[in-house]
Amino acid sequence: MKRILKLFLLLALPVFAGAQTHTIDSLKQVLQREKEDTSRVLLINILSHAYVSSRPDTALLLAQQGLLLAKKTGFAKGEVISLYRIAQVFLLTGNYPKALQLNLEALKKAEAIGDKVLAAKVLGNIGNTYVYQGDYLLSVGYTKKGLAMVESLHDQEGILTSLLNLGDTYEKLNRLDSALSYTNRTYALAVQQKNADLTGAALNNLGNIYSKLGQEALAMHNYRLGIPYVMEVENDEGLCETYLGMAALFQKEGSQDSSLHYAKLSLAIGQKGGFIERVMKASKFLTKYYTDTHNVDSAFVYQSATITAKDSLFSQEKVREIQNLGYEETVRQQLVQDAKAEAQTQLKFNMLFVGLGTLLLVAFLLFRNNRQKQSANRLLKQQKTKVESTLQELTATQAQLIQSEKMASLGELTAGIAHEIQNPLNFVNNFSEVNNEILEELKAERLKPKAERDEQTEDEIINAVIDNSEKINHHGKRADAIVKGMLQHSRSSSGVKKSTDINVLADEYLRLSYHGLRAKDKSFNAEIKVDFDKTIGKINIVPQDIGRVIMNLVTNAFYAVDEKKKSGIENYKPIVSISTKKLNDKIEIQVSDNGNGIPASVKEKIFQPFFTTKPTGEGTGLGLSLSYDIVKAHGGEIRLETKEGEARPDEPVARGTDFIIELPIV
Repeated sequence: MKRILKLFLLLALPVFAGAQTHTIDSLKQVLQREKEDTSRVLLINILSHAYVSSRPDTALLLAQQGLLLAKKTGFAKGEVISLYRIAQVFLLTGNYPKALQLNLEALKKAEAIGDKVLAAKVLGNIGNTYVYQGDYLLSVGYTKKGLAMVESLHDQEGILTSLLNLGDTYEKLNRLDSALSYTNRTYALAVQQKNADLTGAALNNLGNIYSKLGQEALAMHNYRLGIPYVMEVENDEGLCETYLGMAALFQKEGSQDSSLHYAKLSLAIGQKGGFIERVMKASKFLTKYYTDTHNVDSAFVYQSATITAKDSLFSQEKVREIQNLGYEETVRQQLVQDAKAEAQTQLKFNMLFVGLGTLLLVAFLLFRNNRQKQSANRLLKQQKTKVESTLQELTATQAQLIQSEKMASLGELTAGIAHEIQNPLNFVNNFSEVNNEILEELKAERLKPKAERDEQTEDEIINAVIDNSEKINHHGKRADAIVKGMLQHSRSSSGVKKSTDINVLADEYLRLSYHGLRAKDKSFNAEIKVDFDKTIGKINIVPQDIGRVIMNLVTNAFYAVDEKKKSGIENYKPIVSISTKKLNDKIEIQVSDNGNGIPASVKEKIFQPFFTTKPTGEGTGLGLSLSYDIVKAHGGEIRLETKEGEARPDEPVARGTDFIIELPIV
């Protein structure tokens, strides 16, 4: 038992590059001596992991051997680990559908045996698969699910890896605020835990993010800071990426010699390590460099290198197809051999008793096995078709839900704008009519004989017209301001922070949400209470994003109190309140209601994507998830406080749910 535990611990650790050859030799020696099948499965998978980055074909063969041995001995954990390793090889060699299929199979088995550690690792691998496929939104969903699981297990290395992957995915999505937030968290934890591998990776990712943000000095600083860590763990592939990033920065600032030096370094390391994709990118960079400097001969040389790398990648795709066929054929042959061995054993046993009966029994068993195999093949094809169909349906449903959330938010904004703008327009119309009546009086006064005209009356009429015109102008400008403000809020987020009065923003979205609901349901009514801290001043936020967060929370609060009112509780008075408060170096926004509260059983899920407490058709489950991401991207926190049942006796205002947002003052 102790030996198996030690092997499980080895599986959780990377093979250090500096001693990789020694480690592989040691593993081979241990494997030759080991007789216990479960230990051999674990050792084979550790050895497979050691070969993944250098010899994927060998890694695949070893993992397949581990899978067959695990199935033969009924070692369920060994099956999950072997499937996970095989999926890793298929992912690195570009067979994404096969990698996804094996990961889903591994996840199902891990959940069946209740192994959360393995399930979390597989979820991370599924997230990486979707990154390679370019489906970043699905990747974020799976990675966040894995992050929640490793956080519950206090798996520090798993948390670090999940945070790093989220930062990298958000950088590819160009959601740079979120990318920066997650990557900074990764860097801080990696330094704290003295994890050189992930520290170097985080610094490289920070270089990529700051380069996209146009902050070249910070990008270069992080690239240089990460180089010693990357070299310490001999991560040559990461070093290729860092050097090429530095070459691009030197080219921007006009340091052509340095740019050329680092680009060639990246190419040389890529060629030495066999990193074909890095070789292709570095060759492409150098081709453009020499083309721009009119060095045709050198440009031609590196263009040829680029073409060679592409051809090599194409050849690798052929190798991957052969690997797939080889894998399926190996499994098929092993099953056939197992069936033959079983049949021969049965035949020898039965021959001791009766000859002819044995022959008939063997024929029957062979026929039955063949029918079962055919039935199993049909079932596998049906399951494969069903999984592919389900994936397509999930993708389509996700797009529909996101569109539904956007349209619902747009409808509430539109209704709120209509109500807000109606008041100043009523004033404009009313004062215009009054002016017409007064001017008619002035006209009648002017038609009187000069002796009967009263100059004082005329002056009063003129002054009244001037006063009314000023009021018309005032309310016209107010309507104009409302339209401009709402247009600004309804535009897509630019991602740029602006100095914003949070009290004004909160009040606007509170009123818009209320009037939007009133426009849809005239019977809806609720008391609104506000308590704004006037000492806050302006803070730097993305106003459209924080506005959407406030509107989501306020709309949910109005929905909660309306549902409680509809339940027929006697003397119930629906109340929704919003307050702001300055707390040292941050501000707090609190949205409260006196609805039914949120059950404790679902509090942990409330910020998960697609989770909703509303009936089917009334909520998409995206509002709070998007709000959580927006607040996190601002470096803030959002939390829920709720109490089911009656009002709290220690508070003057009965409340069922409080959502509290904390944002830093920058």
